[in-house]
Amino acid sequence: MRRALILLATACSVLGASGSSDAAIPDMGWLDGDLGQVLHVRGMTFVASEGSSNEILLRAERARFYPDRQVADLERVEVQVAPGNERVGFEMQCDEGQLNLSTQDFLATGHVVGTIEGGRQFEALWVAYDEKEGLLYTDEPVLIIDEDGRYMGGGFRYFVNEQRFRLQGGATVVQEP
Repeated sequence: MRRALILLATACSVLGASGSSDAAIPDMGWLDGDLGQVLHVRGMTFVASEGSSNEILLRAERARFYPDRQVADLERVEVQVAPGNERVGFEMQCDEGQLNLSTQDFLATGHVVGTIEGGRQFEALWVAYDEKEGLLYTDEPVLIIDEDGRYMGGGFRYFVNEQRFRLQGGATVVQEP
């Protein structure tokens, strides 16, 4: 079995769907058009695993899950992509997000903060993860904090499987607060 997906939830009901978008945040297209039925969930946990190890662990305080599309619209989210097979992984938190259960891709929005290789921290308006490419990225301004200081960049690319980080659009040193 290549992947096992588990969705654990409590307190749900089937209702209609609605959504909103922000022009600066990429539209993944997952919540476009007729979404069908919606399952309202409190305390959602999503686990993607391969073999006996958990690779992705996502928790959301509240979620709207659209079973016909296998996508979820999330609130108050924590995500961990675990290290494994020489992958360092990463962790992040955000106010809102979207999860595509079919591809295991997600989009984190609203005060996204996280940690990647070497304890490097980041803050951005939005950050997306492409599971197939093993790529965590944003094209918006980002604050990076590491042992050498604080930097602003025009975005970043973190190649999870290669443990390689690249700041986009140059870097500006930010004075300590």
